[in-house]
Amino acid sequence: MIHVLILSDIHHIVKSLSIWIRTDPSLCILDATPHLIRNINHLPDNTVIIVDINLVKIEPLIKQISEKYRVILYSGSMEIMDIPCHLQKTSSGFFNAYTSPEEIIKIVLGCI
Repeated sequence: MIHVLILSDIHHIVKSLSIWIRTDPSLCILDATPHLIRNINHLPDNTVIIVDINLVKIEPLIKQISEKYRVILYSGSMEIMDIPCHLQKTSSGFFNAYTSPEEIIKIVLGCI
């Protein structure tokens, strides 16, 4: 089983992505509770973290989590000006709001 954590300040993004990801029985959504976020370095090893690139402090967060977990960047738009820089610094995957649910599942499954 692959655990998936979605980090976004926008509730409908988390809800939509969670619904899509739950369609695959091999994926398990982790709730981004304050306790879980404080203890982010203690997640299961087979965790994939989807990070909304619009989070305020994305740089230190990506640096912290990408050393231990697979990271997938998410953008709510087609604009990708900052994404190449993030992708070069980590071995992150990427999808945006226009990516089909099937492709999102493939990206998540391809990370582990």
